[in-house]
Amino acid sequence: MRLEQAKRDYYRRRAKEEGYRSRAAFKLKELNNKYHLMHRGSKVVDIGAAPGGWAQVSSELVGNVGQVIAIDLDPIKTVSKNTSVIQEDITSAKALSEINDALRGAKSDLVLADLSPKLSGVWDMDHYKQIDLCNTALDLLPSILEPGGSCVMKAFQGDELQNLIKRLKASFGRVEISKPNASRKESSELYLVGLNFTGRVPPRVREESEEMHLSEEHWDSNESDWIESPENASSP
Repeated sequence: MRLEQAKRDYYRRRAKEEGYRSRAAFKLKELNNKYHLMHRGSKVVDIGAAPGGWAQVSSELVGNVGQVIAIDLDPIKTVSKNTSVIQEDITSAKALSEINDALRGAKSDLVLADLSPKLSGVWDMDHYKQIDLCNTALDLLPSILEPGGSCVMKAFQGDELQNLIKRLKASFGRVEISKPNASRKESSELYLVGLNFTGRVPPRVREESEEMHLSEEHWDSNESDWIESPENASSP
């Protein structure tokens, strides 16, 4: 067995043993240990939360005095009493309204965005769609994230990444780029960590690529991290 395959199986096995729905749970644990993103009593909005691995970790860390709001187009099993689940498309106008209702007039301390589109097999198109989802999440921040708060956002490497990073740098006092150990080495995913939110987000900058290329194996979808298959993840 190759070393990279062994590492992937290690985190998948640990997730199953420890009751997490996705090996991505260990990515968030590592990021939180490094950047101290949340603590007991924090309010967390988890965008693109299915199957719920990050919501599970967040729920544990914020405790019963904290709050987690998990939103995804796909259904998510109940996590715990301190976690609200919303099944909604993050690109819809209804999504922001439902998040604000769940926050009950407050704003969150941390926004997580582990977003991935349904992959088409066309490299540039998949990258563009994933970065577009990131920008959609970024557009929501003034309405749902406290000034001084933090954000963690998964992003696929490619031509549009630098424009996203520029927007993040204009929105946060500090932006870090990280690749947790639980990420596959060959994967193009990175995690962008924004600290000390300014309360403002600049308009989008779009640069469309004219060429389209077939996707390669290193394009990850969230489903590659799931312990259960996506079709079974929402079963009671």
